[in-house]
Amino acid sequence: MTYTSALKPKLIYVFRINDETHKGLLKIGEATMDDEDAPDISDNSETLNAAARKRIDSYTHTAGIAYELLHTETALVFRRSGVDTISDKDVHLVLERSGKNHH
Repeated sequence: MTYTSALKPKLIYVFRINDETHKGLLKIGEATMDDEDAPDISDNSETLNAAARKRIDSYTHTAGIAYELLHTETALVFRRSGVDTISDKDVHLVLERSGKNHH
């Protein structure tokens, strides 16, 4: 019998759409990936980039939106109490507290 985790590794990604309407704007999002897809989870690894592209494509493909993936990293955070994850909303809060304009 094979057991699999119900919890999937998360990642955070940043991309931009290179057109005049979206000039100067970045999209920050999160995605999940299957455990077996995670041999290399270092920042901007092929594994993380593929999982981010899969997620981004799921909501941009039908609209024919071309984008540039700028950054990916695991959402894992190591704390004294153990391992935790952050969300894209956490990243938005940090930007807000830092005085960065975002929507």
